[in-house]
Amino acid sequence: MAHPCHLASRSGTLARPAPASDYRFMDDANTWETYELPPLSEAPPNDMFTPLDAQLASVREWNQTRRWGFTAEDFDAIDLTPRTYDNPLVVDLIAVYLKGKGDLDAVRHTADDLWLLAALQQPNSWCWDDWYWDQPGSGLKPLRLATGIVHRPGVRRVTLDLGAHWLPGQHVSALKVMSSASAHAEVLAAAAHFPNWVRAMDGRTVPYTWLAGYQVTVPPYSRHYRLPCLTWTRYRQMLSLTSHEAAYTQFGWAAPVCLA
Repeated sequence: MAHPCHLASRSGTLARPAPASDYRFMDDANTWETYELPPLSEAPPNDMFTPLDAQLASVREWNQTRRWGFTAEDFDAIDLTPRTYDNPLVVDLIAVYLKGKGDLDAVRHTADDLWLLAALQQPNSWCWDDWYWDQPGSGLKPLRLATGIVHRPGVRRVTLDLGAHWLPGQHVSALKVMSSASAHAEVLAAAAHFPNWVRAMDGRTVPYTWLAGYQVTVPPYSRHYRLPCLTWTRYRQMLSLTSHEAAYTQFGWAAPVCLA
């Protein structure tokens, strides 16, 4: 049975391509619905993020439904004091870092659970690990942390720059901007907390996102450094977690970093 986050649409069928101004999808009744896509924004929307108290309420709920095992003391220790930033893409979020579960180590378990929660916030979703079920070492979220990054289980407040290393209109290589501050699970937590941020991704006012704190490990024979990437496709209304060559240069992309 396919993992829930691998369902490409609400009907289980990938929406067929359509003109950029016209989005069409097959709903649960197997009928086609059509509507006009709104114009692209000229600036980041002001409703992308939710406050810390709402995030904490979500994490408490996820802790129960996903059986993470965090305690009331863990949640009480989180500072919920609001802060404001001049940069509209800098935000405080509550990130979770899980222990291993079954065949998944701590890093992969964290990534898989947070991806599932992020995918549930959107009408359609797709994940790159669908490609590699027949490869050695494959399975859910075949990845590891990049060099210099340590996974410490817990639940913490993190300040994240979701626009780091983004140069509008210029090509950037993720390989050249990776560092020990590169975000990993924090980006997936942001996608779960902030569905409006995901839907605002257009590469012009809100960048698409490299998860530069991760390294994709399948296929193992790849000679190139690959990393997961988070994108939003407007005409499909789809959140995707894809895998890209880190050395490629692209425009419209950021490599978020943890500031604190």
